[in-house]
Amino acid sequence: MKKFKKALALSLALAMGLSLCACGEEKKDETEATTTAAATEEATTAAEGGDTTEAPTEEGGAPITVTDTATAIQVYSWNDELGSRLDSHFRTRYPELSDLVVYNNLDLSGTGEEYPAKIQAAIDAGGDLVPSIVAADNDVALSFMQRDYIVPVTDLGITMDMYANAYDYTVEYATIDGELKALTWQATPGVVAYRTDIAEEVLGFSDPESVQAAIADWDKFFETAETMKGAGYYMTSGPDEIKYAMLDQRQSAWVIDGALNIDPAVNDYLEYSKKLYDNDYTKKAAMWSSEWTANMADDVFCFFGCTWFIPWSLSIEDTDAMGKYNVVTGPVSYHWGGSYLLVTDACPNKELAGLVLYTMCCDTEAMYDIFDQDTDFCNNQEAVAQLIADGKGALDKLGGQNPLEMYDAAAKGLSLKNATSYDNIFNAYLDTASQSYNSGDLATVDDAIVNIKEQVSAAYSDIVVE
Repeated sequence: MKKFKKALALSLALAMGLSLCACGEEKKDETEATTTAAATEEATTAAEGGDTTEAPTEEGGAPITVTDTATAIQVYSWNDELGSRLDSHFRTRYPELSDLVVYNNLDLSGTGEEYPAKIQAAIDAGGDLVPSIVAADNDVALSFMQRDYIVPVTDLGITMDMYANAYDYTVEYATIDGELKALTWQATPGVVAYRTDIAEEVLGFSDPESVQAAIADWDKFFETAETMKGAGYYMTSGPDEIKYAMLDQRQSAWVIDGALNIDPAVNDYLEYSKKLYDNDYTKKAAMWSSEWTANMADDVFCFFGCTWFIPWSLSIEDTDAMGKYNVVTGPVSYHWGGSYLLVTDACPNKELAGLVLYTMCCDTEAMYDIFDQDTDFCNNQEAVAQLIADGKGALDKLGGQNPLEMYDAAAKGLSLKNATSYDNIFNAYLDTASQSYNSGDLATVDDAIVNIKEQVSAAYSDIVVE
């Protein structure tokens, strides 16, 4: 049942004969995109005059008005996730505008070099397929936001009041030189997912409060790892499992005033990962490998995950581990991933783009549904509070545990003030150095730091490396 009522009904429903000239005929995409447009549904309310469509008014936000109901916009992403969300939460609310929002799934890695190259090529080519809305993974979103062709969301009619329910860290991350350049429909605070059966056998308890106490900081985490080892279990699947949790503890950016900066959290990660590796607290499986996935139902105690990891990447269906996981906060608060939406200055219908972003990232009712229907933790504190009040969120994988209050508290405590556009690349340099240090190819942490510096120097002549 809906928990929110729209303050305004749609001012009209366009006729079934809405022009399809902008996107009805399939065209060959110069950027090799796979272009799909969802079919227009029949309008359910009769027009009462006028020629605009308005977003529902919510407290603190004015409606987004679409006066141009003929000009289509192109939405680009690297996979079909955003397309699915648009189908379920935008097209169903605005069927009369559905054919004007054309989805392009480039079917690429969202964090690789090819995706931004394809977007740039489509921008340069212009024409009917020029990108209007671009999705960007958290790892690379800052590099997109800093491009000249990305406009502030205020150019779309979106105010900070409309986005007031967003978690602060998502606003902080997407604010460039005082201007908000992107919105996101999802928040991605991290947790530690642990096996309740292993906890009961080894620790003598399995409830979240007691397990959290057992891994409340890194000292306790490693004490528990030793206990797990003594009982024949592994603490984590791989030594890189702790990476996102540790790197979110940085107190300074990778680059400061044009110079490479090594934050103490980088040294800590190198040392803690090595400790996991050398003491056989881990099975040495790399994240995203088949071994990593298989270990989820094997003899590994815990995985560092997040709001999307639990429903979609914790692969325990049809195994004895199904229903035998719970989640706790773990040693530190952190985030992992997320997807942001940006609009280009080439967008031919910024009102429509604004309505899409408003609906997907600001509209409380739509964002309630994004979690209720898709288990996608929404970036809207009011919607989350209502979901909690309604008892939503319990997961079969977690044996019926509801993690929403934990997600909410973790998201409220996050800060990304030290994020830079270099993070994804420099974190990969850190991975390389860490793997070499763990294996013994590099003898010390200092050697690993030198390795990082060498990688940066080789790739960035404009960054001072001391």
